[in-house]
Amino acid sequence: MTYNHLSSFSNWQLQQSLPLASTFSDEDEITRLLLQHRYLSECMGGVLPTSLDLSQVRRVLDVACGVGGWLYELAWNHPSMHVTGVDARPAFVEQAEALVSLLSNATVIRQDIRHLSLEVLPLESFDLVHARFLVAMLHPQEYPAILSLLVQRCRVGGLFVWDELEFPTTNSAACQQLFALIQNGLQSTERAFSPSYALGITPRMRNWIQAAGCKVMLDRVYAIEVSSRTKGLYPFAWQLWKLSRQMRSFLLVAGVTTEASYEELCSQAQREILADSFCGLVYVRTLVGSRIRT
Repeated sequence: MTYNHLSSFSNWQLQQSLPLASTFSDEDEITRLLLQHRYLSECMGGVLPTSLDLSQVRRVLDVACGVGGWLYELAWNHPSMHVTGVDARPAFVEQAEALVSLLSNATVIRQDIRHLSLEVLPLESFDLVHARFLVAMLHPQEYPAILSLLVQRCRVGGLFVWDELEFPTTNSAACQQLFALIQNGLQSTERAFSPSYALGITPRMRNWIQAAGCKVMLDRVYAIEVSSRTKGLYPFAWQLWKLSRQMRSFLLVAGVTTEASYEELCSQAQREILADSFCGLVYVRTLVGSRIRT
């Protein structure tokens, strides 16, 4: 599979591939992330909201750029911009560099967003800073300071674009139990965004970016379809498997489940996702702020 191919796997084909998850390679993971980006871009109408005025945007920073899907698409569609991507993960940086290697207006740098270099990424040096799904790497307590540092990379009047998502809403009892279990683990280790059953990061976004020195200019919510027989099923199924593997040790150490119970729950969730009756939505919130503080 390539970047330009969005999988149209049937439920049966997906069922044949998911049991091989234990052999999921780095190349498969890169393909999965690029396909995930492509589907999100299709559902959200592009990498940036179409109503944004980009006439004054020339320098763009993509934070935690991953394997480079967002970075590549923006640089390809806007040759007058120079887009810089940063990520701390060596394998992702290498892949992003390969992806944009033929573009003269894109650069990838290895940087941890917790320790951005002032020499490499000076303050007020970008017209637009983009961040997506920081929930995967930051604790709630880290957000105010990190967002402040990111916003400071924008010039005054520059744009800060931030996307985050909530737990999916599905008709799968096992999926919903898995999300509740993850939330229980986060709450028991004081890493939760909310005391409720919901992940709860999206309600906090506005207050955080305002505190970081931005005036909110755009607030948009997208409902991403991941139901059976839709394009979203394939990236969702693999993302859920990946999430379940990433959270396994954390949840066992947190003491909110046992190994046998967790594996059975994950297997049941996989079976329910592959049923023809499966329905699901993933909600993504995009906020665009304009920097007002010097």
